[in-house]
Amino acid sequence: MATTDPLDFLRAAHVRAAETARTAMEPAQFLYPAHPVEFLLAGQEVHTSETRAAEAHIRLHMPEAVLVRIEAERALLALHEAVPTPAEALVCKECGEGAQVRWPCRTLTGLARAWGWTDG
Repeated sequence: MATTDPLDFLRAAHVRAAETARTAMEPAQFLYPAHPVEFLLAGQEVHTSETRAAEAHIRLHMPEAVLVRIEAERALLALHEAVPTPAEALVCKECGEGAQVRWPCRTLTGLARAWGWTDG
């Protein structure tokens, strides 16, 4: 089910990514590596530009790294909550102080876009 609310989208994306990361923490066994990246994952010493790029990507997306980023983003979401005004408009708690920045703010929508959200 698609949602246009970036906060709902982000929360769902975080849940899916955390579940995937926790599942990926289970050790994998490669009995018959068919690709240089599988040799890399199996602990073999294969050094090509392809495996170096794959290793960099894998390290960036290691389950522990994903979970740390999700936790950091959840802390940002708490800072950028919607706050009602006397006129019943919603402003961002962090960005709206004094400036009355409408919610969702650019920080929230930027985070959501990084996870694949579109506002259309």
